[in-house]
Amino acid sequence: MMKRINILIVAFLASFVAIAQNTGVADSLFSRSKLDQDSLYYDEFAYLDDYHFADNIFLLGQVGMSHSMSENTRFGNFFANERPSFNIGVGKWIYPAFGTRITLGLHPQVGRAEWEISDTWPNVFGNYGYNMFSAYVDGLVNLTNIIFKYREDRVFNLIGIIGLGYNHTFGFDKNKCDLMRRGISVSGGKIIPGTDEKPGTIRYDVNTDPGNFFAAHVGLQGRWKVNAAWDIIGEVTFNGTDDKYNGHEYDRVYDTYFDILVGAQFHFKDCHGRRRFHYVKYLNSELIERLAKMLSDENERLSEANMAIPEIFEKIKFSEALQTTVSFYVDRYYITEAQRKNVKSVATFLFTHPDINLVVTGYADVETAYPAYNLRLSQKRAQAVYDMLVNDFHVPTNRLRIDYKGDTVQPYAAVNEWNRAVIFFLDRNGGKSQVLESDTPVE
Repeated sequence: MMKRINILIVAFLASFVAIAQNTGVADSLFSRSKLDQDSLYYDEFAYLDDYHFADNIFLLGQVGMSHSMSENTRFGNFFANERPSFNIGVGKWIYPAFGTRITLGLHPQVGRAEWEISDTWPNVFGNYGYNMFSAYVDGLVNLTNIIFKYREDRVFNLIGIIGLGYNHTFGFDKNKCDLMRRGISVSGGKIIPGTDEKPGTIRYDVNTDPGNFFAAHVGLQGRWKVNAAWDIIGEVTFNGTDDKYNGHEYDRVYDTYFDILVGAQFHFKDCHGRRRFHYVKYLNSELIERLAKMLSDENERLSEANMAIPEIFEKIKFSEALQTTVSFYVDRYYITEAQRKNVKSVATFLFTHPDINLVVTGYADVETAYPAYNLRLSQKRAQAVYDMLVNDFHVPTNRLRIDYKGDTVQPYAAVNEWNRAVIFFLDRNGGKSQVLESDTPVE
């Protein structure tokens, strides 16, 4: 029976690898080579962000109880078969629906002599305790994400667990086991300690030597999201192992025990500074072509005449904002080489107009992510431009001030993508700048 269980689990894990390859798990580990059209995300116009091998790692710690279900224990007091149990582990989510983990735990167990002699002579026979160290390699299947598709803000997830493991038993209650091994002898109505020489001695043999046994288990885990970093988890696993793991070989092929554990799980930051999987919305081909043409036209215009700074200055007298802006890719805050030219032109403007200071104001588009995230993103965009002006082009820090609006203000209402930008406002009126309200960029 145990061999059958192991074969089934190995077959499952092999199937998991095959499924993972078919659904693009390998791509999500190292690079994003194509849009994920069969996404588990609830929005079909999105792809899974690119992740590295060391991303989506978590640690867990659990406490609870282990309940022995070896031979004869079912005939005793149910609650006498529980012992405190402890687990620690590390894992990785490969894809929103599939992950893996390694756990190490201490799971003390209870054995019991045959029920007839245990009930008749409880002072000699009965329960005995021993310790067990366990190590498991588990496959994790997020059933919630498979059924309902992935949402970054979902609070509860139901996760299936299946794995192979190893049990090391040690620390048997030797006094109790020695007493049961010697047994008793009933002579003339009296009960006396048994010996090997006495016929009719009633005994129960327990091998107290440490043992090593393969194991397998299945289970379910409930995961409650507390915040981006922490989860509360509760799980139940049903474990099968060798019949001899309790020190006594019976007429069963395997013995079982189950664990009930609660604990906490901590998620590390990934290469993007987030702690959970993130899907990025993509644009349709028509819009991408239009934006690419706009970018090409803008770069060509900037390269023609090094910017007509006097003309720009005349325009900003009316608009209170520079014509030059810095644009960003969706959900990014790094400055491309093309946009670096725009930053340089702003530095040139400041050096030719020493009486003017600027407010570097970051924005994010309202159709991506959520307000709190977009506020941080717009701050990072403004900070990136500020740092380039100061560090690369040596603009004095007292000439600049940072501001950021998130998605609460959309300067370009007509084209959502244009709002992934940093705009430069004149720092006037005690540091208060006007908001550029326009449907099209300043020409």
